[in-house]
Amino acid sequence: MTIKEVYELHSKKINKIEKIKELKTPLQSLQDLSEGKIEKEDRDFFLKTFGCFYKKNRDDYMIRVRIQDGLITPIQAKKIGELAIKYGSDYIDLTTRAQIEFRYIKEENLYKVLKSLESIGITTYQTGVDNFRGIITDPMAGISVSSFINDTNLRKRLEEVFLGKDIGSLPRKFNIAICGNIKNTSNVFTQDLGFALAKSDGEYGFRVFMGGRVGMIGQDSEIFVNEDEAVMLFKGIKELFTKYGFRDNRNKNRFAFFLKEVGLKNFINELEEYLGYEFRKKSELLTQIEINIHLKEELTNSKMAYKFIVPSGIFSGTKMIEIGELARQYDGVIKLTFDQNFYITNSDESIEKSKLYKEYSPSPYLNNLIACAGTKTCSFAVIENKNDAINLAKQLDSLVPQNGIVKFHWSACVKGCGIHGVGDFGFEGAKIKVDGITKEGVHIFIGGNSRKEGKKVLSVTLDELDKYIFPMMKLYDDSLTYEKWYKKANITEWAVAFIMKFNAKYFEFLPNLPMKANKIEVFEIKELGNKLFYQIAKTHAFNELFSNEKVKTLNSMGYKNDIHKIIDKMVSGEYVVWSEVLGEI
Repeated sequence: MTIKEVYELHSKKINKIEKIKELKTPLQSLQDLSEGKIEKEDRDFFLKTFGCFYKKNRDDYMIRVRIQDGLITPIQAKKIGELAIKYGSDYIDLTTRAQIEFRYIKEENLYKVLKSLESIGITTYQTGVDNFRGIITDPMAGISVSSFINDTNLRKRLEEVFLGKDIGSLPRKFNIAICGNIKNTSNVFTQDLGFALAKSDGEYGFRVFMGGRVGMIGQDSEIFVNEDEAVMLFKGIKELFTKYGFRDNRNKNRFAFFLKEVGLKNFINELEEYLGYEFRKKSELLTQIEINIHLKEELTNSKMAYKFIVPSGIFSGTKMIEIGELARQYDGVIKLTFDQNFYITNSDESIEKSKLYKEYSPSPYLNNLIACAGTKTCSFAVIENKNDAINLAKQLDSLVPQNGIVKFHWSACVKGCGIHGVGDFGFEGAKIKVDGITKEGVHIFIGGNSRKEGKKVLSVTLDELDKYIFPMMKLYDDSLTYEKWYKKANITEWAVAFIMKFNAKYFEFLPNLPMKANKIEVFEIKELGNKLFYQIAKTHAFNELFSNEKVKTLNSMGYKNDIHKIIDKMVSGEYVVWSEVLGEI
């Protein structure tokens, strides 16, 4: 169907937010705020267009700040820190869009904070609800040896199209990322619109990816654009999505759902017809699919950028001031990253001796840890999340120390703000019933990476989570990244679920990897069953299954719940899909 035909199917009714938008303009709401006049619709929608989110349970606000290019100067850091200390209980969140969030801001101080930020060149415009959100760029844009295109130029030109204009006019939020770097430093493939470094006929530009969203990979449009073409393409998408995007069910109003119904090729054809321009479709993608994991970046001025690790993005105004002062000493700046950490630029190895670097120094289980707000500050969350993530990292560091690269991504609810879908291990907050008692837990996602989303395989209570992750960390060869090791292990997500669940319930079972079954479910079940049988019985299953004598031996060793029957069914081929096995453990 055409864009118009698809739109008409969704135009029969509009959601309640669209009705609120008819009451006034966001700028009128901002003016009312300056005069101390706030209505219910302001809290429900209009103030959110300026990043101000009312928290009814605490009667205060969270303010989301647009940090362009993730760049904070020492002067800005001082002011941000002072505002957090004075108005926000000395608390700051570093976010997965390389932005910051203030918490605990009282309504009477809201406008003061906004104006104070404007005085140092920082805005909160369009950081919430139905807007083009903060554009993620390469934090090393234009300054590192691996940066081929300075993302800042395109970011500025895109913002000229929308920032401060048509506020709150989109059907739903729209995320953009740019990466002119060989390294994937901006999580560029999981956005509504991603511009990744590419090359066509000797010209550097961008390959365009469309229709990603939180933790979900976008589609490769195969379009290649230079900077001018990128701006043209963006304007066309903006105008078509604003006019024809769905405004009925807010849960299905994102650009990804629009593309799914229209079809990517159909959309591109209509976009080109609308613009009267045919884009190039041949290029070499240069940005690596894998997310950047480097802790130091070489700069073009022969200096370095050192990464500081902030567990779960939990920061403070006091530390922001201190970090700003450290950056000033090196004539550098702070550059926020999408993984809730930051770099200090223009530094050298002497920075490693600083008190702050030692406090926020790299640590394997924390380096690639992401965790969204959680119940402490988010009304949607179902688990605390941030400290849950840190606690698991500490438990694993004590049980299985390693020096590898493992991505643990935590979302406190189904909304997925911790981008759990693309983590090596993704955790989504959930309430889980155990023996009739509801406990805090997580759904575990396995196998996510920059190419695909992970699969939800198990639901586990938080107090037992370490038992499930422990065996995979024992198996992991940390001479590789976990993503590369997992690929080499040649094992399905469901087989991982079996290893985790079996270990948590019975005893340590660490099979030899890689698997030979080539991810064919029935053969994988038999292979793991055989490995498990041999580990217990010290003989191969094809010699004999568990005899009564062996069962007695198993029971005497503490193995319960007819464990031998599960293993016998695995090796005999009685189980043909993993759900049958997992359902009996």
